[in-house]
Amino acid sequence: MVATTARQRAIANENRQIDESRDRAIAAREAEQRKPRNALEAMAGRLNVSAGSLKNTLLSTVFKECRNDEEFVALCLVANEYKLNPLLKEIYAFPAKGGGITPMVSVDGWIRMMNEHPEFDGIEFDYHADANGEIEAIESIIFRKDRAHPVKTIEYLDECKGNTGPWNKSPLRMLRHRALIQGARIAFGFSGINADIEDSDFQNVTVLDATPKTLPSAKSLAEELDDGIPDFDKRGEHVDEETGEVLDHDSRGMTEVDEDTARQLDAGDDANDGTFDEEENPTAEEGPTQEQRRAEPAEEEEPAWVKVVRGTRGSIASAKTVQAIDAIERDWLNKVRPGVPDQAAIREVEQQITAKKKAFKAKAEG
Repeated sequence: MVATTARQRAIANENRQIDESRDRAIAAREAEQRKPRNALEAMAGRLNVSAGSLKNTLLSTVFKECRNDEEFVALCLVANEYKLNPLLKEIYAFPAKGGGITPMVSVDGWIRMMNEHPEFDGIEFDYHADANGEIEAIESIIFRKDRAHPVKTIEYLDECKGNTGPWNKSPLRMLRHRALIQGARIAFGFSGINADIEDSDFQNVTVLDATPKTLPSAKSLAEELDDGIPDFDKRGEHVDEETGEVLDHDSRGMTEVDEDTARQLDAGDDANDGTFDEEENPTAEEGPTQEQRRAEPAEEEEPAWVKVVRGTRGSIASAKTVQAIDAIERDWLNKVRPGVPDQAAIREVEQQITAKKKAFKAKAEG
């Protein structure tokens, strides 16, 4: 009776281990599926929209300056790093002076970044006037929870004022924005981003005219180059390359030369089909040799992941204990599975693992 009880306990313990292993595998798989695969999916999840819709919207609005996927991904990474919402124009793409784009953050984006920082403890502004009572500088005073002294940053109007609409209309408001932005940059170490174009040194950037120019006519181009340019606007003419004779087209758009070519192609087995075979095509003058035609194509090299999957399946088949299959499963989930692009192969391996565990369980219960 004691032996039977011990056996039952062993079976129950092994069954529990199998169930726990299965639960861990399922949890790991679900966590992997929930994990964003790239910066765009991470942003889409944060904004609660689909990745495809978000990309289309961004590329047609605030990220339309992006010329390739690399620039687009770079902006997504910066937006995710600072938890900015491009749909609210907290961050957008701006053409850089040396080419490419630079992440541009509006004042609303800087305010969000500052408020989202866990150590932010408030901000104050101190206005400095000159001898005539005119405001000449604004100082931002930012308090951090982990610092004994606030971070003070002063910006002067004569150094910052630009000749743009916002600066001419509301110079003090723009100067306050500048003090806030530079203060936040110093207080929290924000890097890799620039302030809004109206608040930054980018206000003097010259935007090139991208309007397509009208192409010159063939006649004007010929006169400029002192060369004859064929007029491709004419229809119904075909020139013989050897004689220069203008050949007429028939109702099908074919010339006499085209008709001769067609008759040769319709001639049958004796016509030159472009392949080189002295027996089958004695009139051929070019094309691959018989050896080249008969050569078999080289076999494609087997992908590395296929070999790894094959080895994993062999290990599963030869596993003798539950502990061994658990170790194989951990190695599969953590190391092998992320590098396997074939979903069918993944299913086969995991079905084999499940079947092996069931076999161990049935054996223990029997």
